[in-house]
Amino acid sequence: MNKIWPLLVVCVQQRNTVVVRRSLSVVSSVVQICGGDFFSRRFHTDGAHFWKLLSTSPFQKKPNLKERTPLQLPYRSADVSLEDSVAETSNLKVQAALLNMIAALSQNKRSASALEVVMKKVSGLVMGIACGGVVGLHDASVNALKGLASIDPDLIWILLADVYYSVKNDLPSPPTSDFPGISQTLPPPSSYKEFLYVKYGGQSYGFDVDFSSVETVFRKLQTFWE
Repeated sequence: MNKIWPLLVVCVQQRNTVVVRRSLSVVSSVVQICGGDFFSRRFHTDGAHFWKLLSTSPFQKKPNLKERTPLQLPYRSADVSLEDSVAETSNLKVQAALLNMIAALSQNKRSASALEVVMKKVSGLVMGIACGGVVGLHDASVNALKGLASIDPDLIWILLADVYYSVKNDLPSPPTSDFPGISQTLPPPSSYKEFLYVKYGGQSYGFDVDFSSVETVFRKLQTFWE
């Protein structure tokens, strides 16, 4: 496995999205078969190559700074090209594949330990996607959160509550006067960057918080915990 892992890391960095998706599927299967302990250090060292795939919305076009942008004539259409549309769909499939990998690894007791050392980073990224309103990634991200909650339910609940209660007007009262209010425990952030999931997962691009998505995630996870 020591010889195979570097090859899988290289495959995940390829521009061909089909290769990346198949590589993620292989990683998911291999970790579940071999056990998570062996891969804990690998994800800690090489995980950045995986997690950066989740840091940008597939609909957020990234400019290529190495290429000069051609002059746009006034009569040319500035609409999204077919090539851009295909790229968005391909990137969406890659991110869904990675979220499915996270869900599979975290829900399997044999492989869950592989994610423990990168738990905060991964949970922050997945929470940002789940609350970001990208419809094509909603189910995969919620499923990944359920898996991560089976490893550390307190972490997932705090990350979600930090967003949910910052926009909730009718906050529930503490059970007794001995407990502080939610606004004291989780002070509302003054900016987007102060959300806990951003601090843990790092700055993401194109995944703005969609409050209807936050409500949906809250209900689904609440049902899961019950």
